[in-house]
Amino acid sequence: MATILRHPRPGFMWDWWAVDAQGFLVQFSGGPAPEQLLTHVNRVDAAAAWAEENRPAWFNDGPMPLHVFSCNGELPTYTRHGVPGSPLRLSDAPAAIADVAALVELRRAVGDTWTIHLDEGWV
Repeated sequence: MATILRHPRPGFMWDWWAVDAQGFLVQFSGGPAPEQLLTHVNRVDAAAAWAEENRPAWFNDGPMPLHVFSCNGELPTYTRHGVPGSPLRLSDAPAAIADVAALVELRRAVGDTWTIHLDEGWV
């Protein structure tokens, strides 16, 4: 059965997290997410606010300490923002982020993938 993907507020930017098949933290910006995450949108928004204040490097253009992908539309296609030298594992992530990232488990390892099409077996 295919996972339904939706954006909680079409036209507005939002950040959400997942864990990949190898246990690494993955940050997604914009675009749709698995529908089950949308029932937790307030928790995700609170985590994003926490991260913006406490982990601003996650939102900058410099070297990323975690896998970061962004989407520039409503299609579930995300493009990478560089490969981290030592990516952050979910087990090492701050609790505010780890709690919401654990809600979405990717079926594949991100590795050095540059483009993720969420609707092609990732969730």
